[in-house]
Amino acid sequence: MDKYLYSKARIEDAGELCRKIIEDATAQADSILANAKKEKSRILEEANQEAENKKKETLKSNDIEIDKMKQKIFSTLNLEKKKLFLEEKGRFVELVLENVRGMALEFRKDPGYKMFLEKAISKGVEIIGEKEVDVLYSALDEKIIKESFVKNIKGADLEFKKRDFKDIGVIVQSKDSRLIYDNTFSARFKRMHDDIYMDLLKGVF
Repeated sequence: MDKYLYSKARIEDAGELCRKIIEDATAQADSILANAKKEKSRILEEANQEAENKKKETLKSNDIEIDKMKQKIFSTLNLEKKKLFLEEKGRFVELVLENVRGMALEFRKDPGYKMFLEKAISKGVEIIGEKEVDVLYSALDEKIIKESFVKNIKGADLEFKKRDFKDIGVIVQSKDSRLIYDNTFSARFKRMHDDIYMDLLKGVF
């Protein structure tokens, strides 16, 4: 082979090899670049997703805290509302009871008061259960406590004693004062107060 031709062939082979190497390198670089872009996109997407998740978690956490605050506020408001409502009902019931007390004192002027007094004494005598008892009565009932009135009450020997109280009704007690039955309106009202109060409270509003 001619020396010149051999050299030319060698140069062409070298050129082909260089082209091949460049092509392979370029292809490899493009592949690496494409993979890098994909990885970059994946990392960005994951970062965005994580940021979005954190945002949602933060918003959810804030919503939960806001809901808790709302519940606490509404609970407090409801309690205050109930408290005010009960206080108002309580004031109304006390006003009713006060009027009842006033009406009780007016009952002394009623024609039926004399019979009420007889029953109050008879009940006291029955409860004390002794042959001799003292009957303590209000000075305001002095006009009623007469011999004719006393004769109507059976069951024991009665000694009537005037006392300085304005309440309607009487106090019946044994001679030695060991046994006492307070049958005045105030005492009876006090014994029934809680039941009356609750009944009125249930019926109000």
